[in-house]
Amino acid sequence: MTMDPSPLPKHAEPSTAQLRALLIVLCAGLALVVAGNSALAIALPNIAADLGADQSELTWIIDAYALTFAALLLTAGIAADRVGRRTILGAGLAIFGLACIASAFSPDASWIIGLRALAGVGAAAVFPVTLSALVDAYPEERRTFAIGVWSGVSSAGAVAGTIVAGALLEAWWWGSVQLLFGGVALALIIPVLALVAQNRNPSLSLDPGAAIWSIVALAGLVFGVVEGPQRGWLDPLTLLSLAVGAAGFVAFVIHQLRARTPSLDVRLFANRGLAAGSVIVTVQFFASLGFFVLSPQYLQIVLGFTPLGSALALLVVPIGVGIGIGAAVGLSARFGARIPGSLGLLLMGSGFAIFAAGLTGGLEASLWVLGGGVLVFGLGFGMGITPGTQLIIEGLPAERRSIASAVNDITREVGGVLGIAVLSSILISVYRADITPALAGLPEPVREVVDAGAGAAIGIADSFGPQGLALADAAREAFGAGLSAAMFVGAVILALASIITFVVAPGKPAAAQTTSALIAHQLDEG
Repeated sequence: MTMDPSPLPKHAEPSTAQLRALLIVLCAGLALVVAGNSALAIALPNIAADLGADQSELTWIIDAYALTFAALLLTAGIAADRVGRRTILGAGLAIFGLACIASAFSPDASWIIGLRALAGVGAAAVFPVTLSALVDAYPEERRTFAIGVWSGVSSAGAVAGTIVAGALLEAWWWGSVQLLFGGVALALIIPVLALVAQNRNPSLSLDPGAAIWSIVALAGLVFGVVEGPQRGWLDPLTLLSLAVGAAGFVAFVIHQLRARTPSLDVRLFANRGLAAGSVIVTVQFFASLGFFVLSPQYLQIVLGFTPLGSALALLVVPIGVGIGIGAAVGLSARFGARIPGSLGLLLMGSGFAIFAAGLTGGLEASLWVLGGGVLVFGLGFGMGITPGTQLIIEGLPAERRSIASAVNDITREVGGVLGIAVLSSILISVYRADITPALAGLPEPVREVVDAGAGAAIGIADSFGPQGLALADAAREAFGAGLSAAMFVGAVILALASIITFVVAPGKPAAAQTTSALIAHQLDEG
């Protein structure tokens, strides 16, 4: 995944109109894959009702996409540099688009999970090329502008995706979201073929071993964490999955240490700046993607918001992010990245704790407390995202910036995969423990449905009359208790990461010339 490709030949230099068209096309592709999960997260309650998906399956619908996206991101970036950026980008859009369209007609949860995993493969091929192709095409004096627009789209894409999805769900079924995303992806293929330069280096090594071991590691860990609450943490399959994941991680590290040309040299993490920046970005997206998957379900299932209403309610987050980014600029200039980085994580944890405390009100939860927690969370995210990227980028020499950029992307995606899995797992465990008293006297088939998740419980409760109202309220309260526990655990993880960052990160102020560029570089999914 290269950030400094060889320039185009002079005779192939695109015109201003071509550059503008290229920027629009590539940013549209970027927005699609960035919003690929956030948009569908708004629709999860509808999917649960339509397909009878339990909470574990809902988690997999989101994590299947994030898992293949994260595991193949580095390999896809290298493949684009070797095979050709136009070819990989076109293939990625085709895979993403067709998988999205097919998933709209999934007959059950298993089908949509498999198709979401396939869409993640396409997303991994699209994401790195959207930036490298821009850097290829834009002359140096205009490159900062292009990267700034790319960064803005990567930040706003997730929020915009939730709003678009919420609006669609007001009038149509959840599959309309997938049809729109898939249709736009397929429509972009023709302008991609016309505008994107092929630019390739056939001598690069794809390092397929790295891709295989990363998939094994992530799939094993995520499967064990997601299925643990349902199967039991001592269930042989759960334990085997976790063991396979751990073994895959060890094998990945060994493979990278022995490879002649490793795609991700793990020895680089001995650098304090790179290590601290990786902690910041990983934990930030661990918390944020978990929150953006679970909170819309709470707003719709427990508080009765519409899909669009829940999307609009989450606009509090970008308000906080904007304030946090502004505060980080001054702090970074004076103290370096360590102070705003560690403070940003601490504020995110405080926001999680406030939100979790507000959830303890059960069905009478205070919207002001919840909103305050979300605002503080967004403030912390904005304060930490630029210092995190800054530490990663500046942790390596200038000639290795392409590797640093890849590390930034991978840590974000891996953090998101694990965050969705872990926080969802905590929610499920607490929900099932809290809903147990309400299951007394219910037939076994009904008990299984209620135990599967709050959405399914509320759906079946309508047929039980007055007793059903009590069952629905119990399911809502149990879901709120589970989310509260997940947020408290997230707050503890964020606080610990804040301490680690403060201890590990170098304290020397960053060079002023890189700070302004990094603010525009990758404010990913704020």
